[in-house]
Amino acid sequence: MRITATVPDELGAAVKEQTDNVSAFVAEALQEKLDRLHRRAARERLLKRAGSGGVDASSDHVLREERRSDERI
Repeated sequence: MRITATVPDELGAAVKEQTDNVSAFVAEALQEKLDRLHRRAARERLLKRAGSGGVDASSDHVLREERRSDERI
């Protein structure tokens, strides 16, 4: 898929200094960002389940399922 994005000149120059394949570089950076967002959302779901009473016994199972989930980005 083709996506057009505008970045500051300094950022674009820094990327071009690091790689000849800007598309692959940006795709990898975007994937890393999406992975971080997914992990953050999973942590928030676990914390919500824990509430103020601590983590219940099923939380370990939920965490393992999150790690194996086909929905991982």
